[in-house]
Amino acid sequence: MSSVSLENVTKVYSNGYEAVNGLDLEIADGEFMVVVGPSGCGKTTVLRMIAGLENITSGTVRFGEEVVNDVAPRDRDVAMVFQSYALYPQMTVAQNIGFALRMRKVPKAEIDRRVRSAAEVLGITPWLDRKPTRLSGGQRQRVAMGRAIVREPSVFLMDEPLSNLDAKLRVQLRAEISRVQSRIGVATIYVTHDQTEAMTLGHRVAVLRDGALQQCDTPQVLYDRPANVFVAGFIGSPSMNLFEAQLSADGRSVKLGSQSIPLSQEVVDRHSALRRFIGQTIVVGIRPEDLPAASDERPGVEFKGDVELVEALGSEILVHFRTDAPVVVPEGTGALIDGEESPVKATPENDCVARIEPRHVVHAGDRFCFTVNPERLEFFELDSGITIWE
Repeated sequence: MSSVSLENVTKVYSNGYEAVNGLDLEIADGEFMVVVGPSGCGKTTVLRMIAGLENITSGTVRFGEEVVNDVAPRDRDVAMVFQSYALYPQMTVAQNIGFALRMRKVPKAEIDRRVRSAAEVLGITPWLDRKPTRLSGGQRQRVAMGRAIVREPSVFLMDEPLSNLDAKLRVQLRAEISRVQSRIGVATIYVTHDQTEAMTLGHRVAVLRDGALQQCDTPQVLYDRPANVFVAGFIGSPSMNLFEAQLSADGRSVKLGSQSIPLSQEVVDRHSALRRFIGQTIVVGIRPEDLPAASDERPGVEFKGDVELVEALGSEILVHFRTDAPVVVPEGTGALIDGEESPVKATPENDCVARIEPRHVVHAGDRFCFTVNPERLEFFELDSGITIWE
């Protein structure tokens, strides 16, 4: 068993492209760390550098106290699971799982013991005599996981292992992966672009953008206290609504387009740094679940919008609506200013989302009244996108 440490790790390719920039990350022994971010953010490169499949340009990778920068991949005692199963079709499940052990000349009795132990952990014992062609996608991915587990590695690496599966199988396998990782107790680094996977699997989640670490914390802290607009807009499904807003001259209200939301003394005290932005334009964030339908039972500040689309999901309704407040797009989603991406960008496509209870009746074209709890607002600097807190 081993911890993993990345200290100021940078990867620059021969063409000058910087895939990873000064990454510092600590994964404790037995911890499940999820690395998440949009396509091209450098998360797979991070995984490959840990495995030794990519050379690092600068920085240090440690397993426990040992620096492994120059250690060959085969000597790093890591096991990887990829999105492609890469199973040998002519071999049985048992033979696939035990293949790496046979290559290492492990005694047959020990191979059988480890294969059956891994199969039991994954619940695939009945399939040991089958060929991969007789298995479903989810079953094949379990076999691929078994092939990694059977090696009893110090570090477990997973590169988007569920991306080829349908939605129902992904949910099932998420639970399986979490259970297995807890049982084997090995430091695990799991790469995904799916923030739902990240939130449900990780003990902690590291959010990357353009090769740089944006925030690393528990899923709940990422959700409740995002460090910047990128994390706020990336974590959560649907994502946080981000508005360009004007903080009043007395700092006691914010104006979103033609609508004003008063701020209580408690909110002002909790976000004490707001006083530096009095009379200025900032970014205000509101989670979809913090925009319930207005009702007598739920006091708050009214916030109205023009409904464009209604998604009835049975247990909830997602209401897509527009206001006259400019909506902000975090950097990394394609927003451009003078040909270059900026941390935030107001856009005329003022599409917002609210999550309301299914008992309400709402239709496209309605002028609908939501409720805002000012204590649930998040505030960010307009220029840098950094959270305004204290």
